[in-house]
Amino acid sequence: MHFLTLQHLDIEPPALIAEAVEDAGHNLTTIRRNQGELLPSSSAGFDGIIIMGGPQSANDETADIKAEVEWVKQVLDQGKPVLGICLGAQIMAKAVGAEVSVSPIRELGWHPVYHTTESANDPLLKDMPDGLAVFQWHGETFSLTEAMTPVATHPDVPAQGFRLNRAQYGLQFHIEVDQTIIETWIAHDESERNHLGIEGIRLLHKDTALYLGAMQHFCRQMVLNWLEEAQQ
Repeated sequence: MHFLTLQHLDIEPPALIAEAVEDAGHNLTTIRRNQGELLPSSSAGFDGIIIMGGPQSANDETADIKAEVEWVKQVLDQGKPVLGICLGAQIMAKAVGAEVSVSPIRELGWHPVYHTTESANDPLLKDMPDGLAVFQWHGETFSLTEAMTPVATHPDVPAQGFRLNRAQYGLQFHIEVDQTIIETWIAHDESERNHLGIEGIRLLHKDTALYLGAMQHFCRQMVLNWLEEAQQ
């Protein structure tokens, strides 16, 4: 199969997601939106779309973001498999009528996510340990519309993951990262670094050593689950 990745920042690549897709024998094409690369006129040549994170907001009134929200809406309406990560999930949410707003908590670092009543047998998240610590790096969240089935949650920021149609998922958290990417984000993002402070960064490093391996193991299995759904 052939998948399209929408990337919004050079330091936010699909990383482990891309590795798992390629290890399964599939191909990826990446469009770097931050470098001005345009969306394809049609998604017909792709078996699924992967939408990555970035510093932009789904509420931005720029031509690029408005066009991407509309393009993603069309892709979703066509029933195309889509996997959205962080900003990607927010763009998907915006495309189906949800509100994107400031998160009640600025989630930076490692936070647990939990199953919902709808996710126990969910094709994508059935293998996720309840309370799995995942990496978060966001300041916005989204509401849940009737079109969205919640599949991952947290008491402080409930909208952590949702399902639309078959193989259409949005995840607020970053399951794709490795240690190098995390360190790059800390070095690059002054606002986030200042928000964490010295003690927060020290805790983040400690938690990365504790939790990264388990999250990466889940990421690989989750991508395989998504690929299986995408082939049906």
